[in-house]
Amino acid sequence: MGAIRTYLKLGELLERYPDKEGVLKEFFDAGSSEELLHRYGADAYLNRMLKSEAKPGDTLLSLLNEGEEDRPLPSAGDLDFLGMTICLMRQRFQACFDDWMTDYREETGGSFNCYLPRNCGSGNPYRNVWLAENVRDFPGIVSGCGFSDFFRAEFRDNLLKKNVFQSVDMPINASLSQELIDPFGAYTLYGIYPYVMMIDETRIGSLPRPREWADLMNPVYENNVIVIGSTEKVSELLLMYTHKEHGDEGIRRLGVTIKDGWHGSKMAKTAGSGSTEGAAIYVLPLGFARYSPRPDKVTIVWPEDGAISNPLFMLVRKDRYRDLEPIARYMTGPQLGREVAACSFPALNAEVDNGLPPHAKMKWLGWEYLRSVDLQQLKGHTQSLFQQNWKRNSRVEISK
Repeated sequence: MGAIRTYLKLGELLERYPDKEGVLKEFFDAGSSEELLHRYGADAYLNRMLKSEAKPGDTLLSLLNEGEEDRPLPSAGDLDFLGMTICLMRQRFQACFDDWMTDYREETGGSFNCYLPRNCGSGNPYRNVWLAENVRDFPGIVSGCGFSDFFRAEFRDNLLKKNVFQSVDMPINASLSQELIDPFGAYTLYGIYPYVMMIDETRIGSLPRPREWADLMNPVYENNVIVIGSTEKVSELLLMYTHKEHGDEGIRRLGVTIKDGWHGSKMAKTAGSGSTEGAAIYVLPLGFARYSPRPDKVTIVWPEDGAISNPLFMLVRKDRYRDLEPIARYMTGPQLGREVAACSFPALNAEVDNGLPPHAKMKWLGWEYLRSVDLQQLKGHTQSLFQQNWKRNSRVEISK
């Protein structure tokens, strides 16, 4: 779970969660809670204790939060911050937030009621907050990733259209476009999860090198492109971007050229290896492409029309903005921004060096487009159409 965080003080933890005393004693090799308090002091923050002993914070949090799903939690509307992010960055995101909260508590004496899910799957008890019909039942701030539930038509109709959110006013990084700023003033992007192409130089041969996303529809690449997904289903991200510009025909063409759906780590490991499983072209997150073990045998292609963008976003309740502005400013500030960029997710903060190639652009679906379509229907339609044209035996039933 995610209720117990390392920005708690040792004394607080022992007082609020006396049943965790055994975990702390074993983890820090102490005979009793009195020994712990004598060694560190009641006001010692857990994350600083961990750093002083060079012990892994994520391991301790897993132990402390075990069984916490049975303990009553605050209602969603009483939460100050529900901090969700992409799996690739979860541990780093949470450790950095805990460090910031520790500093904030020390400097101001204040604190916030926060919940950061301990895993990326179904273990989040607040996973259905997007269904709230009244903003009072919604956390003060929610962070998330991708075109997720917070972009659904139901969420748009229930809350977004009621003008109950306030974006954070911030100068955008010079390496990124102003089009990433929500003109409706609801969403705040703090980073981008970009997808690029990677060419396997041992397989591309005399084939033309793709320069933009539309090139992947060229039948010359038949069964020679691998994208994010599985053997039964591919990610809808490329499908949605393709459909916006090329309609159903674009999806049908991708059904011819795409060979398989893989995890990004498998693509990075396979490209350039000579494996017959692979393909000439891969579509994968920049974070995986950058760490290919065979950089001499692959080439990263940043498409001329921009890397496909998956958003790292935040929603802040307008009626709670003033009280929660410290969190909002941290989320959009240079401290987190540098951590985001270090994970190959370009940060929007103007002070961060994203280390992008010269003239690199981001391809964005567009805020007006996102407000005009039903993304769930679009995902279902494009996936179903793709499956009908995919040159594979495996098929899945796509739920609308």
